[in-house]
Amino acid sequence: MLEHELTGQIIDKKAYKTEIAKKYTTFLAQYPEIFSDLIFGSNFDFALYDSAETYDKESPLDIFNVLRNGNGIEIKPGRAVDSDLELALSVCAVKKLIQTKTKIDYAHLFGTFCDDPDEEKGWIDFVLHKRTQTLIDMGYGRFAQTAGILKNDDDIYSI
Repeated sequence: MLEHELTGQIIDKKAYKTEIAKKYTTFLAQYPEIFSDLIFGSNFDFALYDSAETYDKESPLDIFNVLRNGNGIEIKPGRAVDSDLELALSVCAVKKLIQTKTKIDYAHLFGTFCDDPDEEKGWIDFVLHKRTQTLIDMGYGRFAQTAGILKNDDDIYSI
């Protein structure tokens, strides 16, 4: 399957509590190629936070999950059942990510927010729910390499 054939579908858009989640899900649905490295069945959560304090309290503004299906992605409100991982993103990071125009630009900016988190400029953190090697085998590693989060195989053990 070619990347440009991927589709993005948002399920129950009215269920999102915040405008930023609506904008982010719309963006992700327009750029399903961001998820092209993931294997069928990959499913993970996006939790949006307005500050590091709300992140520490595990009190996100909004949560949605992305499922890699046969022809692209499906974006649904709430947490996934048995998700692979959770991405925690600051609203400032999301506002900048949705300005990007390509998978590579998105990945590089995403990596910046992971590697150099900043309360003012934006931050991204992640919580793995499966073994690192399992996630890499599912295709998450390729995105992490593009984003600059995984520099080489030695970095696998430092996640």
